[in-house]
Amino acid sequence: MSVEEIGVALSILTAVSWSLAAVLYKVGLKEEDSDVIVANGIRAFSALLFIFLATIFLGNLNEINKLTTWLLFLIVANVSVGILLGDCLFFIALRDAGVAIGYPVAYTYSLFVSIFAYFFLQEAVNIWTFISAILVIFGIFLLFFKAEKSESKHMVKGLVAAILTAMCWGISIPILKILLLNIEPFFLNLVRLIVLNLIVWLLILSKKGKRRKIRSLGRSGLIALLTGGIFGIGLGAILFLFSINLIGAAKSTIITSSSPLFSTVLGVTVLKEKLDKLRILGIATIILGIYIISIT
Repeated sequence: MSVEEIGVALSILTAVSWSLAAVLYKVGLKEEDSDVIVANGIRAFSALLFIFLATIFLGNLNEINKLTTWLLFLIVANVSVGILLGDCLFFIALRDAGVAIGYPVAYTYSLFVSIFAYFFLQEAVNIWTFISAILVIFGIFLLFFKAEKSESKHMVKGLVAAILTAMCWGISIPILKILLLNIEPFFLNLVRLIVLNLIVWLLILSKKGKRRKIRSLGRSGLIALLTGGIFGIGLGAILFLFSINLIGAAKSTIITSSSPLFSTVLGVTVLKEKLDKLRILGIATIILGIYIISIT
């Protein structure tokens, strides 16, 4: 295989890995009252172990010399908004709206990245950004319309959480771009996961109710969340970094934008989530909008 083909294959594997993680998170969050902070902590623990070992073999621990007070502040801000708040909202979206619907809506974060970059970084936008926005908004409208007409409040709550997830990820990614200009990716991922674990486990251990939630997950729930952490913010992140090195960030991002398509298929086939024609149209419209914003 050529370098280009390997890079494309790794990008596809990244998309599949992230989609598998979403399915595993949903399995771990099978109860309606599942605690998303506890779920975040469990998956963060396994991901930290995985990334630590990967960094030892593939990264550069000497990067610690580059950490300044300002960069540490940015890392804490990125983790708090993106991985802690954003991913907790993402878990609510998966739990209440399902993988087939919640994942594509949350994945519209790329549109929010463009919006925030335009207002705060003065980055240019083009006509395709507006077309993408119209498609995404129309697709989300169809999903909300269906939910309001025939679904419980859980679906509406899940859709709102998915939109808020996209906003949080959209805010955190420009911060991540600044960090990547100063710190090697493997080491940055390691530090981010250390910070995430410190924050989330302080929250969990400070409350007895949350400690009881860990025991209530059961063995299958724990295994699902631990494995999901490895696929989502462990292996998936590494595959993405390697694909960027081989074919560049632009191509990798375009290919990994297929992740919502994989998640929808897995949600229907593995989790047996039901989709009617209106929902399929809404999801397809959102995925098209995501693809357009990825290639322009």
